[in-house]
Amino acid sequence: MTEAQQRLADVRSAIHDILTKGQAVTKDGRKLERAQLASLRMLESQYVADVNQEAMNSGQRSRSIRLYHAGKGTC
Repeated sequence: MTEAQQRLADVRSAIHDILTKGQAVTKDGRKLERAQLASLRMLESQYVADVNQEAMNSGQRSRSIRLYHAGKGTC
């Protein structure tokens, strides 16, 4: 897995966490605010472009076009 693919996977994991677990989590009196969903989606778009560019440069087809939509899971 390339660095761009790993970054994309990490962002998608963070998006998945927000969609399934919520924007904020409270545990033992501590509150954790996750990154803003809009910011993560902008990063996802950039990383998809990066992965696609890598694939084009190496002559491979990309499988990174999966995008998340709020409340609908994956497309």
